[in-house]
Amino acid sequence: MYWLKQFFSNSHVHGRAFAEVFCVCLFSLAPLAANLFSRSASADVNAMSGALDSLFGRGQMYLMAYALFGTVFWLAFLNPQKDRHNARVFLGFFATILMLPVIGFLGVDPTFSTLANPEIVKKGYYFYFAFASIYYLLIFYTEIQPPSPIDVLKRETETLIDDYGKLAQ
Repeated sequence: MYWLKQFFSNSHVHGRAFAEVFCVCLFSLAPLAANLFSRSASADVNAMSGALDSLFGRGQMYLMAYALFGTVFWLAFLNPQKDRHNARVFLGFFATILMLPVIGFLGVDPTFSTLANPEIVKKGYYFYFAFASIYYLLIFYTEIQPPSPIDVLKRETETLIDDYGKLAQ
């Protein structure tokens, strides 16, 4: 409950987390945009949609999601700058489970050159969005301090007093 309350009460931390994730996503997709620009410059107007399809039409977003997973894993489990806490561990385990199908695809075709099913290709966008979202949440929760032991002790003491009052009645 503490982590949920923190999520809705720190707008300045949200801004910093969003700015970082936006920059990472922008610069990670920039080479694909540059490739699209160079292809479209040498093709006629009708070939533009074909060039866009060739950039993202074979599952490249799975590779981009896999690249984000390294950062997510670092923030969730290995980052020594802040103590690890439950929210970060939960997000890390969720991301690891979410990565299993992508690793399966990488094992079959590391370049995603044979992926042609449009439904499977479309799911790559969802994976990329999921990992960008988890990355955002991890940046956010890295900035949030866990509750102090005194706060936890005070809260649990109040709960204990309430429970004792209910027993006395």
